[in-house]
Amino acid sequence: MQSKISVLQVIPQLDVSGASQGCADIAEALIRNSYLSYIATASGVKIDQVKKQGTKVIILPVNSKNPITIIFNIFRLSKIIRDNKINIVHVRSRAPAWSSYLACKITNVKFISTFHGTYNFNNFLKKFYNSIMLRTDGTIAISKFINNHIHQNYSTKPLRLKTIARGIDINFFNPKLISQSEIHKALDELNLKKESIKILLPGRLTRWKGHSILIKAIANLLKSHQFDIQVLFFGPEDNQKLKNETVKEIHSYNLENIVKFYGPSKQMNLIYGLSDIVISSSTDPEAFGRISIEAQAMGKYIIASNHGGSQETVIEGKTGSLYSPLSHKELSATILDVIKNLKYKSDSVFDSAIDNVAKNYTKESMCKNTLNFYEEILNY
Repeated sequence: MQSKISVLQVIPQLDVSGASQGCADIAEALIRNSYLSYIATASGVKIDQVKKQGTKVIILPVNSKNPITIIFNIFRLSKIIRDNKINIVHVRSRAPAWSSYLACKITNVKFISTFHGTYNFNNFLKKFYNSIMLRTDGTIAISKFINNHIHQNYSTKPLRLKTIARGIDINFFNPKLISQSEIHKALDELNLKKESIKILLPGRLTRWKGHSILIKAIANLLKSHQFDIQVLFFGPEDNQKLKNETVKEIHSYNLENIVKFYGPSKQMNLIYGLSDIVISSSTDPEAFGRISIEAQAMGKYIIASNHGGSQETVIEGKTGSLYSPLSHKELSATILDVIKNLKYKSDSVFDSAIDNVAKNYTKESMCKNTLNFYEEILNY
């Protein structure tokens, strides 16, 4: 039966987001397990990757929120479903979910979704728009936090709701694969001091990722302590206005020699490897929070905002610390505690962090649970 199962994943862009990575991971697992894998998307840097692995990619304007395009996509998707004998359509975003939902009704195939975030809503119409992610044969919540959010905020319920935690590739995020010579070379290339305490905030430059919170925390810390600190911002910098504001804030605290922007990197395992402390200072709750998991997989001490998915993934005092969101003073005090007590050099933290990810948050586990969910939905 497995070899006959055809899965169509629908996602606006196959880019560098967590949702896109999950889509690509599932596509790879489908091929590896003798399923037929299809992805409908508008664009994305991961398209060539999934094609090489055997997934058929169909370019459609599924990123559009234009009502007319959404309607046309119903018929485009219906044709794809029929032509490729699709058994399951798996959507990961709201606009294409509406098209997919109706296409599945027309073609009588199973419709499932992954609920990737809290999706802002401030009125009935927006909440109704969001609810399409739950008008399914099955919905995957990416964390217990998201599962609880669904139960607390939506009366619409899927036929099946299952929590499947996100997973990362621990063959990539593996400290054993990063040599000291690679780290020393990278430190030279990035103009970083070998003896400094390197504090990493990975993630796209957006307001809610909390770059400003960390800047204020470091400024507060250095008022009374003379630590040799370097702060690394790694991630896409699409918002030039926000970057300009952030640079001005850095200068206002005289931190221009301490806080540096480096843009995105394809070698984030190496960047984690050369860092000492990793920060996830999101002002809004992370639906899951890959940063906390990636940092722990690399044996690094993670300091994260005490809300959202990080409350599930960070083991307080063993693999990291949680601080009150928006409180730069508490973040500053937490960083001070980690430095003073040398927690970022602890062998116990290193081992506990890696063990936590290996047991609970691997790509293999996520993919296995998702494919089992497909089988469950098909047999229901």
